[in-house]
Amino acid sequence: MEITRPTHIEVADHFYHDSIDLLKRYEHCFESETPDFSVLKSRRMKCFIDLRIALESSLKSVVSYYCHNNLKGKKLIQRVESYGHRMDKLKPAALPHLSEEIVESVSLVCDQLQSLPVGLRYRLDVMDFISNREDEYYRTIGSDAWMSSTAGIVWAVSKYIGEELNKESRIIGVDELMEEFFQTRYEKYAIK
Repeated sequence: MEITRPTHIEVADHFYHDSIDLLKRYEHCFESETPDFSVLKSRRMKCFIDLRIALESSLKSVVSYYCHNNLKGKKLIQRVESYGHRMDKLKPAALPHLSEEIVESVSLVCDQLQSLPVGLRYRLDVMDFISNREDEYYRTIGSDAWMSSTAGIVWAVSKYIGEELNKESRIIGVDELMEEFFQTRYEKYAIK
């Protein structure tokens, strides 16, 4: 039996919602005095990781929606997962599908993030990074202006793909709902 779900719209929607959730958590932690972290730099790095993964998620949403609309199920999931945390792979796939107003800024942030590893979520890596690449740290993650600007760019990408996905919204009847319900769905973590 052919696996028909999830569709590119479902996958794009999941990544879109991940980006929104991460952006909201970033804002909460970055702007609030209440989240307790053992050191201020740890807090900043956790916020940075939320921004980085939020951009990855929004770009994966764009790529799922526009580049892989011919795939479904396992093939689609594997293709999207193959981008990993690689901005250098996501950037060329996603940029042609973004609005002209944000392409240049998204491209620049992707280039910056490619040199800021996702491993910076761990204190061991953070301390090593700061001591060996101090100038880069203070130009990017250590700069409130850079963090705010990056958050604005990520919000712009998320807003853009959210509006595109909203065009797919519709009311469906019971027959169509039942048909979707019984379609074969790829579930990566299903016990076989």
